[in-house]
Amino acid sequence: MRRSTIFPAVAVFLVVFAVAAAGFAASKLRGGGSGGGAATAKMAERWLRDDPTTGVEIFPGIMPPALDQLLNATATNPADRMSLPIAANARLVGSSHLKQPDGGHLVWLMYDADGEVGAVAQAVAGQMDQTPWQVTAQIAQETEHVVQFQNTRLADLDGSVIVRLYPNADTYRLTVLRGGKETTLDVKLTALAPAVGAGTQPNLTVTRVDAGPALTAGLQQGDQIVRVNDTAVKSPAELASALQAVAHSGAPRTSIMYVVQVRAPEPAAGAPAPASAFALPQKPLALPQDFPAMQAWQGLTVVRYAFGQQQGGKAYRASLVSKDAAAAVANRVRDGLKAAGWQITADQPQGFATQLTIEHQGQGLAGQVAIDQLPEDAAYIQVLVLIQSGQPAGRP
Repeated sequence: MRRSTIFPAVAVFLVVFAVAAAGFAASKLRGGGSGGGAATAKMAERWLRDDPTTGVEIFPGIMPPALDQLLNATATNPADRMSLPIAANARLVGSSHLKQPDGGHLVWLMYDADGEVGAVAQAVAGQMDQTPWQVTAQIAQETEHVVQFQNTRLADLDGSVIVRLYPNADTYRLTVLRGGKETTLDVKLTALAPAVGAGTQPNLTVTRVDAGPALTAGLQQGDQIVRVNDTAVKSPAELASALQAVAHSGAPRTSIMYVVQVRAPEPAAGAPAPASAFALPQKPLALPQDFPAMQAWQGLTVVRYAFGQQQGGKAYRASLVSKDAAAAVANRVRDGLKAAGWQITADQPQGFATQLTIEHQGQGLAGQVAIDQLPEDAAYIQVLVLIQSGQPAGRP
C-alpha cells in the first residue's frame, strides 16, 4: 500500500514559505549583493537542521545536483530518465536539499513567474499530471494554490507544488493629513494583505501606532489617513479594501515552490535491523529544579525535556534513558515517586514495558510514565514522562 504524503496544505504553508522567505529573499536579483544572500541562506540552514544528523545544502540561483540523482537512481536506460516538470518561463531563485537521518530526502525549488495565481497553478497541475507524474490533490485559496503529486514509477517519490501570489512592489504609499498638509509615507510591504498597525477613529485619524513598518515609515498619532497608493479612503472598511488590493496591483506575478520528497525505502522482510544511530547527549542535560518528582528520575540520563503553561495549568514532558535492566529502572522510578509523595494509581507491566499512571493530590498534578526499550537502540531503556495539572494525562 502506498504511504501517504507528508505535505498537507497547512504544513506546507507554515514550513515551506517561512523557510523560503528566510533562505532565498536576499538572493533575488532585485535584492542586495551576494553577501546578503549568503547570510540569509545560512540562517535558513540553521532552521532547516531540525536534527543534528540532518544534512543541509542550500543553492541560491541554481538547481541542487541531488535532484537528478534522486530521480534517476534506478534508471539504467537513458530513455527511462526523468526530470521534474517546471512551469514555463519560471525563473529559478534558489533551491535546497535536506538529507534526513532515516535516509530520506527533501528537495525544495523556488521560482518566480509572471501570471495570475490560478492560471499558473492550472498550468502546473497540467504538467504534473503527465506520465510518470500524477496529481493526487489540489487545494485553492485566493492567493495560494497547492498541487500535490506522486510519481508512478517510484513509490517513495511524491511532493507538492505551491503557487502563491507575489507582490510587484516592496512598498506602498500611505498619504496622511498632518497639520493640514498632505504627507506621503513609503511603507514596507511585509504581507499580501498588510495592516497599517495602528488604531484609528472612524474617520481614520490615528490614535495609536504599533511597532512595525508604518511606525518605521513615520506614521504618527494624530495623522489622518486619506490615501493608499492612488486610492482615496475615508473609513476603516475602505482602508482595509485598499490595503488588500496593494498586492494585486500591477502585472500579476507568482512565487512557485516545488517540494519533492523521496522517502527512505522500507527494509525488506527478513532484512537485518540497521545499526543503532542513537548516541547520548555530548553535554548532559539537567531537569529544571521545579520538575515534578525529581527523586524518581535520579540515575537516568536526560535526553530532552519540555515544560510550559497550557489552558491555565502546567505541563511537563521528559525523555530519559538508562542502560540498566527494565525491571530495575521501573522499581527505581516507583520508589522515587512514592518517596516524593506521589500515588501510583495504575501499574501495567507488559513484556519489557511498564505503564504507570500517577497523581499528586497536594500539588494538583497527574500524569503517566512509560518505561520500555528505546526504539532506536534496544541496549537502552527509555522513560517517557508526561505530567500536567488537573486530570490524568494521556499516554506519553
